[in-house]
Amino acid sequence: MKNVLALFFLFLMLCQHHAFGQNGVDNYKYVSVPDRFDFLKSADQYQLNALTKFLLKKNGFSVLDVSSDYPKELLKNRCLLLDVNVIKLKGFLNTKLEVQFTNCQNEIVFRSDIGVSKIKDFKKGYHEALRKAFVSIAELNYSYKAAASSIQLEQTPEVAAVEVAPPPAPSKAMKELLPPPPPPVSKQDLSQVKIRPSDFGFTVIHEPSGKVLHTLHATLYEGVFIIDNLPGIAYKRGNRWVREFVVNQKIVIEPLLN
Repeated sequence: MKNVLALFFLFLMLCQHHAFGQNGVDNYKYVSVPDRFDFLKSADQYQLNALTKFLLKKNGFSVLDVSSDYPKELLKNRCLLLDVNVIKLKGFLNTKLEVQFTNCQNEIVFRSDIGVSKIKDFKKGYHEALRKAFVSIAELNYSYKAAASSIQLEQTPEVAAVEVAPPPAPSKAMKELLPPPPPPVSKQDLSQVKIRPSDFGFTVIHEPSGKVLHTLHATLYEGVFIIDNLPGIAYKRGNRWVREFVVNQKIVIEPLLN
């Protein structure tokens, strides 16, 4: 009798796990993968990030490139995006990986089954563990359902449009007080741009030259920063820093480093 009850509860948990993932992940149209997972030392080490993107696309997900512009849909509803991260779990003489899907409110929508590998070679072991973790993701049979997507970042009442006169052009004295624009950095040098903590928030610095590109000043809201020489605010989405600003009365969200 005990064995029957144990099997029943195990079946019930598996059904709940499947339903949670199915109902949750299908509500999101896009996924994004960071250039480097926290447990790795460099970007796409062991080609693990590239393999994650490949397996996501293989299972029907629309994977966004970090360096490209976000789709226009995300300007109106950034909660259509899930951040995908791979977590390394502690294991004795084996490699354990778990794939997590996190929404715009930093809530974990779905956790994969833990993929385990006993291969000692790092690259082969990571790849085998990741592929095993993706078995549970493949079982979701992901398919974006627009009608089911009801998550919005914020609900704001409609207000009448108000014409606002453009601000006057800054005088010569004002121009002298404005901070100079950041020095241009080529896309090839973006990997050498680092965001370091400072007394007032963070500093975005090009390490080879020592040039400070931006300074991020802390605000009263935790995790939200004012950029000294760019319009808008900066904050962290998963493992990525983004800038949010307004253009022609529309919210634009783009990577801070581009």
